[in-house]
Amino acid sequence: MKKIAIMVCMMFGCTFATKANGDRSSKAVAAARAQNLSNQMIKELRLNNFQSKKVKEINLQVAEQITAIEQQFAGKQAKIDDLCKNIYAERDLYLEKVLSTVQYNDYFGDRKVYSAADKKFMATVNNQNTGAVAAAESASPDMSVSVN
Repeated sequence: MKKIAIMVCMMFGCTFATKANGDRSSKAVAAARAQNLSNQMIKELRLNNFQSKKVKEINLQVAEQITAIEQQFAGKQAKIDDLCKNIYAERDLYLEKVLSTVQYNDYFGDRKVYSAADKKFMATVNNQNTGAVAAAESASPDMSVSVN
Protein backbone atom coordinates (compact mmCIF):
# COMPACT_ATOMS: atom_id res chain seq x y z
CA MET A 1 0.00 0.00 0.00
CA LYS A 2 2.85 2.38 0.84
CA LYS A 3 4.47 1.68 -2.52
CA ILE A 4 1.30 2.64 -4.35
CA ALA A 5 0.96 5.84 -2.32
CA ILE A 6 4.58 6.73 -3.04
CA MET A 7 4.13 6.05 -6.76
CA VAL A 8 1.00 8.23 -6.87
CA CYS A 9 2.85 11.04 -5.09
CA MET A 10 5.74 10.74 -7.53
CA MET A 11 3.37 10.89 -10.51
CA PHE A 12 1.72 14.05 -9.17
CA GLY A 13 5.12 15.54 -8.38
CA CYS A 14 6.37 14.90 -11.91
CA THR A 15 3.19 16.35 -13.38
CA PHE A 16 3.44 19.54 -11.34
CA ALA A 17 7.17 19.86 -12.00
CA THR A 18 6.55 19.60 -15.75
CA LYS A 19 3.82 22.24 -15.54
CA ALA A 20 6.14 24.57 -13.60
CA ASN A 21 8.93 24.11 -16.13
CA GLY A 22 6.49 24.83 -18.95
CA ASP A 23 5.51 28.12 -17.32
CA ARG A 24 9.16 29.08 -16.87
CA SER A 25 10.01 28.20 -20.44
CA SER A 26 7.10 30.22 -21.81
CA LYS A 27 8.27 33.23 -19.77
CA ALA A 28 11.80 32.69 -21.06
CA VAL A 29 10.52 32.55 -24.65
CA ALA A 30 8.47 35.71 -24.11
CA ALA A 31 11.48 37.48 -22.60
CA ALA A 32 13.71 36.46 -25.51
CA ARG A 33 11.03 37.48 -27.97
CA ALA A 34 10.62 40.90 -26.33
CA GLN A 35 14.39 41.41 -26.11
CA ASN A 36 14.86 40.61 -29.79
CA LEU A 37 12.13 43.01 -30.90
CA SER A 38 13.25 45.71 -28.47
CA ASN A 39 16.84 45.54 -29.69
CA GLN A 40 15.68 45.93 -33.26
CA MET A 41 13.46 48.89 -32.37
CA ILE A 42 16.19 50.56 -30.29
CA LYS A 43 18.63 50.30 -33.16
CA GLU A 44 16.31 51.28 -36.02
CA LEU A 45 14.37 54.03 -34.24
CA ARG A 46 17.48 55.37 -32.44
CA LEU A 47 15.86 55.42 -29.01
CA ASN A 48 17.37 57.15 -25.98
CA ASN A 49 17.84 55.36 -22.64
CA PHE A 50 14.44 56.33 -21.23
CA GLN A 51 12.65 55.26 -24.40
CA SER A 52 14.65 52.02 -24.55
CA LYS A 53 13.62 51.08 -21.03
CA LYS A 54 9.95 51.84 -21.68
CA VAL A 55 9.94 50.01 -25.02
CA LYS A 56 11.48 46.95 -23.37
CA GLU A 57 8.75 46.99 -20.70
CA ILE A 58 5.99 47.37 -23.28
CA ASN A 59 7.41 44.65 -25.53
CA LEU A 60 7.80 42.24 -22.60
CA GLN A 61 4.19 42.73 -21.57
CA VAL A 62 3.01 42.24 -25.17
CA ALA A 63 5.25 39.20 -25.73
CA GLU A 64 3.93 37.52 -22.57
CA GLN A 65 0.34 38.06 -23.68
CA ILE A 66 0.97 36.87 -27.23
CA THR A 67 2.93 33.81 -26.10
CA ALA A 68 0.09 32.86 -23.75
CA ILE A 69 -2.46 33.26 -26.54
CA GLU A 70 -0.34 31.19 -28.94
CA GLN A 71 -0.05 28.39 -26.39
CA GLN A 72 -3.73 28.49 -25.47
CA PHE A 73 -5.00 28.49 -29.06
CA ALA A 74 -2.27 26.41 -30.71
CA GLY A 75 -3.33 25.37 -34.19
CA LYS A 76 -6.09 28.00 -34.47
CA GLN A 77 -4.20 30.70 -36.36
CA ALA A 78 -7.29 32.77 -37.20
CA LYS A 79 -8.22 33.03 -33.51
CA ILE A 80 -4.62 33.88 -32.57
CA ASP A 81 -4.44 36.62 -35.22
CA ASP A 82 -7.76 38.08 -34.11
CA LEU A 83 -6.76 38.24 -30.43
CA CYS A 84 -3.29 39.56 -31.22
CA LYS A 85 -4.68 42.47 -33.24
CA ASN A 86 -6.13 43.93 -30.03
CA ILE A 87 -2.84 43.52 -28.20
CA TYR A 88 -0.89 45.15 -31.03
CA ALA A 89 -3.34 48.06 -31.10
CA GLU A 90 -2.85 48.51 -27.36
CA ARG A 91 0.94 48.44 -27.83
CA ASP A 92 0.63 51.13 -30.50
CA LEU A 93 -1.14 53.40 -28.01
CA TYR A 94 1.57 52.88 -25.39
CA LEU A 95 4.36 53.45 -27.91
CA GLU A 96 2.72 56.63 -29.16
CA LYS A 97 3.16 58.06 -25.65
CA VAL A 98 6.83 57.03 -25.42
CA LEU A 99 8.19 57.73 -28.91
CA SER A 100 8.63 61.08 -30.60
CA THR A 101 6.35 61.88 -33.52
CA VAL A 102 9.05 61.05 -36.07
CA GLN A 103 9.99 57.81 -34.29
CA TYR A 104 6.36 56.74 -33.99
CA ASN A 105 5.73 57.45 -37.67
CA ASP A 106 8.77 55.34 -38.56
CA TYR A 107 7.58 52.56 -36.24
CA PHE A 108 4.00 52.73 -37.54
CA GLY A 109 5.18 52.49 -41.14
CA ASP A 110 7.41 49.50 -40.33
CA ARG A 111 4.98 47.50 -38.17
CA LYS A 112 4.81 44.74 -40.79
CA VAL A 113 8.60 44.56 -40.82
CA TYR A 114 8.70 44.21 -37.03
CA SER A 115 5.94 41.60 -37.15
CA ALA A 116 7.82 39.61 -39.80
CA ALA A 117 11.03 39.81 -37.76
CA ASP A 118 9.16 38.56 -34.69
CA LYS A 119 7.67 35.64 -36.63
CA LYS A 120 11.09 34.77 -38.05
CA PHE A 121 12.61 34.87 -34.56
CA MET A 122 9.87 32.62 -33.17
CA ALA A 123 10.34 30.18 -36.06
CA THR A 124 14.02 29.84 -35.19
CA VAL A 125 13.17 29.38 -31.49
CA ASN A 126 10.59 26.72 -32.34
CA ASN A 127 13.00 24.97 -34.71
CA GLN A 128 15.66 24.87 -32.00
CA ASN A 129 13.18 23.36 -29.53
CA THR A 130 11.97 20.82 -32.11
CA GLY A 131 15.55 19.86 -32.95
CA ALA A 132 16.40 19.28 -29.30
CA VAL A 133 13.33 17.06 -28.82
CA ALA A 134 14.09 15.12 -32.02
CA ALA A 135 17.69 14.57 -30.89
CA ALA A 136 16.50 13.30 -27.51
CA GLU A 137 13.98 10.94 -29.12
CA SER A 138 16.48 9.50 -31.59
CA ALA A 139 19.15 8.86 -28.95
CA SER A 140 19.70 5.24 -27.99
CA PRO A 141 18.69 4.19 -24.46
CA ASP A 142 22.28 3.82 -23.25
CA MET A 143 23.18 7.36 -24.38
CA SER A 144 22.30 10.36 -22.28
CA VAL A 145 21.13 13.56 -23.91
CA SER A 146 21.01 16.88 -22.11
CA VAL A 147 18.24 19.19 -23.25
CA ASN A 148 18.45 22.66 -21.75
